[in-house]
Amino acid sequence: MASAANITISGQDASQRLLKILEDQQTVRIGRAAKLGWEIPWDQMISREHADVTWGDGKLRVQCLEQARNPIVFGGKPVREAAVGVNEWFQIGTTIFHVSSVIERTVANPEPDIDAHKNFEFCEEEPREGAERAYSAAELRKVAFGNGERQMELLEQLPDRIAESHSDNDLGSMLSRLLMEAIPCSLAVAVAHFDETQLPADVSQINSFPKPLSMRVQTREHFDGRFVPSRRMILKCLRTQSSVIHVFESSDESQFTMSEGLGWAFCAPIKAESSKGWCLYVSGQGASHGGLMVTEADLLGDLRFTQLVAQFIGSIRHVRMLQEQKTQLSSFFSPKVIEGLTAGNSKETLSPSEREISVLFCDVRGFSKKAEALQSDLLTLLRSVSAALGVMAGGIVERDGAIADFQGDAALGFWGWPIELEEGPVPACRAALAIFRAFQQGVIENNSLLYGFSVGMGIAHGRALAGQIGTNQQSKVGVFGPVVNQGSRLEGLTKQFAVPICVDETTATYARKYLNPNEGRLRCLARVRPKGMDTPITVYGLLPSLDEMPELTTEIIANHEAAVEAVIRGDWPNALSLLQKIPDGDGPKSFLLNHMNEFGNSPPNDWDGAFSLASK
Repeated sequence: MASAANITISGQDASQRLLKILEDQQTVRIGRAAKLGWEIPWDQMISREHADVTWGDGKLRVQCLEQARNPIVFGGKPVREAAVGVNEWFQIGTTIFHVSSVIERTVANPEPDIDAHKNFEFCEEEPREGAERAYSAAELRKVAFGNGERQMELLEQLPDRIAESHSDNDLGSMLSRLLMEAIPCSLAVAVAHFDETQLPADVSQINSFPKPLSMRVQTREHFDGRFVPSRRMILKCLRTQSSVIHVFESSDESQFTMSEGLGWAFCAPIKAESSKGWCLYVSGQGASHGGLMVTEADLLGDLRFTQLVAQFIGSIRHVRMLQEQKTQLSSFFSPKVIEGLTAGNSKETLSPSEREISVLFCDVRGFSKKAEALQSDLLTLLRSVSAALGVMAGGIVERDGAIADFQGDAALGFWGWPIELEEGPVPACRAALAIFRAFQQGVIENNSLLYGFSVGMGIAHGRALAGQIGTNQQSKVGVFGPVVNQGSRLEGLTKQFAVPICVDETTATYARKYLNPNEGRLRCLARVRPKGMDTPITVYGLLPSLDEMPELTTEIIANHEAAVEAVIRGDWPNALSLLQKIPDGDGPKSFLLNHMNEFGNSPPNDWDGAFSLASK
């Protein structure tokens, strides 16, 4: 069985978004002005013809062309080719290409799309007199299908046909064709979408009826009349959420007959939260048995089939809406978090709730210096910042964290919502260590986009509100509470201690319990009272393993922690003696020596074990 890949292409602006399908073994060229491929016109860092992408064996293979000026960024590194798996992404310039999902293919050649075409307009006048009635789903379930055998065959084909429809336009075209196959007496079919908020309240305001947001129409080749959907019927259908049928009455016959090519019409709503304002409209001239004399009874079976199709489509569009939400969320949440967000009642899930939350603040250092060096090459500077943000985002999301915010060249991630974690802030610690390693690798590789950058990170753990936070006009998923401020303060303290990662005491306690020494180590740095805070905190440094940072030995850490204990209890002579055993140039040692020196290396009379900091 072949497969196809859903590719989401996203720029920095919300309007810069494309959803593409890449079939099995299909190769497509991407570029800013690709002649025979996917155009990404908004990104100047993408060459006119930039790369070829091929889907096969569960991987999206990307190959930069020789003329491509910029590499792709994959896994935080600039490369010229990559094999990208499902739920992975690569970046060119400021544009992200995300392999969001896979479609299993059973039919390789979908039917071509058919646009709305000839002889279509809205009926400006009320429909001619006749029989009109609304039917509920319960009433129609008691009716036999109009052409049961054929309609059952088409219902069996519906899942495959839906699978071949990759957009609402495709879906509308497919539905119009299917309904004409299923209802032989139909002459015209429309799949319409209206802005429900713009629809009139009742038929007395029919003149303010809005134009459709989209309309897919199909008519039979031999139909030369006018297709005039009744606005009143559509309005009644959408307002009552019931199927409506109307048989036009002839002026010279006692029974209902076709007139001017169209003798009847019915309209069925597509009922789903994702399909508000959608309906199926079918019109024709005679009954299914071939006669021109038409009654409601002749059409009820076909109306039941149409309503059943509408129910199918409502469910499918709802699933697609959830898939699109997952695609949009995938840049900010891991698959595990997305599963928690989209399961059950989404409103209840997103509602703010008080939880044990871990926050990770990440801030890129060295931007000013790099900006000065690249002042004549701003595109490379932008690519570098994008790569740095990509590394931070990847480190957070890959460890089941959520991204609450990006601010310039900084990011805020958090854990504990909607999924509570047994290890508390330890996933945040692992994310911070992974981000640190990526930046360290950039320092080593002078051709890396991360070269010249470093990173400072702060981790705090405590009670906070998490969920959809904001106003009625604007809201986002985020966290709120003192722990957020503490995480920010800890990130700022990395500058004063000259270390990459600072964590609070609660995080240190969890890390000592759950973090393997081969993953990372801890070092008590000092007890301080940050500027603007009355309560002192004990600050710890989170370090890579001994193998990764052999210069910071176990003995150095032990001597420093013993010195910190001596400082806290007021035994500063012993603290000074212990600090002499630590090599010069060590940031935490310099911090203690400088602050002790401010008091003449003797604790003040009101000493409580914590240094009060004058700056953030």
